[in-house]
Amino acid sequence: MVGSGPRRLHVLSPVLDVARFGLFALIVSGGNPVGLTLLGLLAVLTTAVRYVAWSRFTYEVDATSLVTEGGILNRTRRVVPLDRVQQVDLQRKLRHRAFGLAVVRIDTAGAGNDHEVTLDALTAAEAEELRAALSDRPTPTADPLPEVDRAGPDPIGPSGVAAGGGASPTAAEPEREVLALSPGRLALGGVTGSKLAMVFVAAGALFGLVNDLPGGLRNQAADSLADGARFPLATVAVLALLAVPVVLAVAAGAAVLADGGFRLTRRGDGLHVSRGLLDQRQASLAIHRVQVVRIHQNVLRRMLGLVSVTLQSAGGSGQVEKQDSQVTVPVLSSSQLNALLGEVLPDAPPLPRLQPAPPAARRRAWVRRVVPSLLVGVPVALLVPPVGLLALLLIPVAMVGGELAYRGLGWASVDEHLVARRGGLTRETSLVPVAKVQSTGLVSSPLQRRARLATLRIDVAGRGRTPTVLDADAEAMVRLRDETGETTAARRDERAVRRRAARGIAAEVAR
Repeated sequence: MVGSGPRRLHVLSPVLDVARFGLFALIVSGGNPVGLTLLGLLAVLTTAVRYVAWSRFTYEVDATSLVTEGGILNRTRRVVPLDRVQQVDLQRKLRHRAFGLAVVRIDTAGAGNDHEVTLDALTAAEAEELRAALSDRPTPTADPLPEVDRAGPDPIGPSGVAAGGGASPTAAEPEREVLALSPGRLALGGVTGSKLAMVFVAAGALFGLVNDLPGGLRNQAADSLADGARFPLATVAVLALLAVPVVLAVAAGAAVLADGGFRLTRRGDGLHVSRGLLDQRQASLAIHRVQVVRIHQNVLRRMLGLVSVTLQSAGGSGQVEKQDSQVTVPVLSSSQLNALLGEVLPDAPPLPRLQPAPPAARRRAWVRRVVPSLLVGVPVALLVPPVGLLALLLIPVAMVGGELAYRGLGWASVDEHLVARRGGLTRETSLVPVAKVQSTGLVSSPLQRRARLATLRIDVAGRGRTPTVLDADAEAMVRLRDETGETTAARRDERAVRRRAARGIAAEVAR
């Protein structure tokens, strides 16, 4: 792969979407011969243009860069230094698997799709070879641009990993398994997590189909449901109970299809995850580029001791893992969490006991939720009696939500790591190495200042939800903000970033 010269994508690349386009055309045209003919001509024209674009597109991996070149009228040559590659993802949808092909996405530092190279499609063997060439390359062990710093020598090498003599850890260490999820564990994650929402989406689609029935059939069905003699309340209750296992089975099946065969492995500084029964996906990212670890728990998972974990890297888009250069572990037990943290953040301590929010934060949490419910519920109750009285139920619900949100707040700073938790029914705990903090922002509204509260925003590289310490003691947040930028880890990581940037600039100038 490296140094083998320019290569093209697979010859089927321009026509992989033809079958999907044909189905779309059949639906849109409604089987009309004229419509089908026009859409067929459009498909032929589109395929011809894509074939010309395919014939003029090449990619190449040399010792230092990934180079792509293409364009029909305007020729574009793009050079991506290998040390700027943040994440390499593989995806095999059904149409790709039918022909033994795969999509490769190379995510680079930055934000947006302009910082992603997509190769659709390569043979499975070429895709694996390219992934290995980009993500499993040896890590430099010496700094070609030495720098004198009063803080002392920098133990972090140009790639952000510990420097030292000998061979590269990537080259020396075999791939080892970090985590594997069984179908049973994935099914449990499905019935306790977001996959359960897919059932309600399917139910909505079913109601839509019923609504599209001819008027006579729809009225007959409505009359039958309204007939208490034929459908007594007990029958409806039994049907509802019978629907529960169906709902759970659908949620469990969706989770197994999406994440079946989940396996997380590590080689040296690289993490590699593979998942999916129908659409197979693989993603790789470097451990030293992990910016924040997010731990998610809803009420049910807290009761069962389960969590899901998201790793956010410094890349830009990461579309194979759906968003923002993230790798997600869908479900694991709380007992496995610290072991996973030890792999992705080697210096991170076990999750500490968090400092709770001060009592003034409870009032803030209640006010944020109860006031809007009063503004909505009271007018509706007055304007639409007696049904509108149901809107008053929003008030106790808001009270419960405010209390849960308050109890979910907490933060800690230990061993040069920041921990911030927020959320009510669903809680999110963010674990951020201080060395990865790009900047901090201290926010204090007039109402917060009156209650001596403040909110600290912790900005990290990459696009994702900003870790936030919400409604904490203002004086403590000022100290935390000041301490964050003064730690040894932060200064050391800043020097390492500057050196990697200098190496990249020197390589560009040399070319």
